[in-house]
Amino acid sequence: MTVNMPPRLLLASLALACASTASAAQSLEQIRYTLYKDPSAEVTGDLRQLAERGDLASTLLLGDVLAARPDSSPAEVVALYQKAFADGRGMVPALASLARLIDRTPHLREAQRPWMTQALTRYPANLDPRNTSTTLEVFLTYPELVEPAQAAQLLALYEQACLLNCRPELYHAVLAERQGRRSEAERWYRQAVKVDARAIDRYYAFLGEQQDRLFPAFTDQLEPEREQLPVENIHRIAALLDSIASVQRAEQDADRYESQNSTAGAEKLPPTPEQLAREKAQQDALDLATARVQRWRDVAVARGYVPAMVSKANYMISNPTEHNAEETQALIDQVRPRDPTRAKALQAQFYMVNNWLTMDPDKARALIEELRASGYPGAGLLLGEYYSKGVEDQPDQEKALALFQAEANKGNTAAWYRMATLHAYGRALCHDPVKAYTYARVALDLGERSAKSLVRRLEKTLPKDDIERAMAARNGLFKEATL
Repeated sequence: MTVNMPPRLLLASLALACASTASAAQSLEQIRYTLYKDPSAEVTGDLRQLAERGDLASTLLLGDVLAARPDSSPAEVVALYQKAFADGRGMVPALASLARLIDRTPHLREAQRPWMTQALTRYPANLDPRNTSTTLEVFLTYPELVEPAQAAQLLALYEQACLLNCRPELYHAVLAERQGRRSEAERWYRQAVKVDARAIDRYYAFLGEQQDRLFPAFTDQLEPEREQLPVENIHRIAALLDSIASVQRAEQDADRYESQNSTAGAEKLPPTPEQLAREKAQQDALDLATARVQRWRDVAVARGYVPAMVSKANYMISNPTEHNAEETQALIDQVRPRDPTRAKALQAQFYMVNNWLTMDPDKARALIEELRASGYPGAGLLLGEYYSKGVEDQPDQEKALALFQAEANKGNTAAWYRMATLHAYGRALCHDPVKAYTYARVALDLGERSAKSLVRRLEKTLPKDDIERAMAARNGLFKEATL
């Protein structure tokens, strides 16, 4: 009891207790509760402490947290998942997390195949529901590593054991596709799209060469059910439709560029009625595609889904002649109470729009510095954009490229795309389409879908030899760096 403890000893004990409390990390349960309240909370420091002590559950959660951040190194996340898996003696679900990471980061697929192949032999797949669902997750990413008969058996066990949040549709779709039953696979994919956001990109890939025509037609059929779909699925569909529309726009721009170059120096003739009709049909198709994107995105925005609100605000900022400052500011104000940090990033971009009277270089720079001080992953990209646009003075592309390269070195996939666009279109910079294609391919292979439109446009305008040189440079970057 402390009643008879000498005052000096009591004070020393209290000081020691306070120091111990201050240095101790949150427990894993506390961290999980913190993330439950705020999924964007900064918990990596506490998780690293727990992971360093050998806590494999914390190691797995650290991997999941870092995997969701755009500036994280895929190599570090892979290492964390492999450590958490502990050759099958640790957290078996770490294998499922790794499979999902590989699915989002295409260039990891071949490099990780041998490791995943042996990992599947390190635990009994049918021991319990956790192991069964883990193997099914690996099957989604590497269908060839799980025999169809075993996948069918595990799927049957999954359906028997699952009580809550059961989503077997995507497993059924991939299994049917693996077995060559395409009509059945398509039926399952169409059902999976309604319940599992991951099915959206998979169904798009399943559609093959006609995907950019068939997928929008499918979403038109799905519109009557749109309000009943999970909001994440609605947003993912809008994002994919936006990517398709961007590619469509890029191809039209490339056709126009090629047409202008082919007639350079020749006598300019007025367009023929056929040419005018073709251009109008292309523009009408693009207008329809843009309207389709907006319909889907606006539903997610109306339901208060922050990623959709951020996406719409970015679109408005990127198209200032089609939108005004007042409506854009109103949308940013809606984001602020839900995600103050992302709202601050949007506000910084807002102050950099030179088409609006609200442009304010000082306010933009102040917000960017606040974001950098707080460790916001996208702050380096914002500062690069600040210099690239010449918000304060003339564009300084050397500074912008240095900042983008620094972010790319940290693992930020969007930074590769920013460098690609600068080399393709940047002001006050000698354009280098080969380097633009190199960086755009790196971005696309790292999972940056927005790079697809630039890749497609450059493929239509670059000579074959230049594309081969760019791909050789791309391969070199992947060998030299830990991307």
